Amino acid sequence: MTSEVVRDLMLYGMLMVSAAGFYAMFYALGRMLGKPSVVAFSYLFAALQALGALGMILPSYLDPFWKYLIAFSSLVYLFIPQGMWWVVTTFHEKEHVH
Repeated sequence: MTSEVVRDLMLYGMLMVSAAGFYAMFYALGRMLGKPSVVAFSYLFAALQALGALGMILPSYLDPFWKYLIAFSSLVYLFIPQGMWWVVTTFHEKEHVH
């Protein structure tokens, strides 16, 4: 693998991971503040996260195992902020009932 290939894979990986973090942050912030526009803005980062994943899996550099793992993790992560929001709010609603 050439240094350019490694550089590209690292950049796409950094895009995927950082965009996923911003997606989760803006999603939670929008939900906490009751701002649908901020939640909608968070989906921009979800799209960037998916583009980062595509940048790693579309070229032929990686073994199929890694491509499947990246695709799977990227797909699953699209639903994690919503799922975690549900878990946290449900847990705390039950906490206030007692």
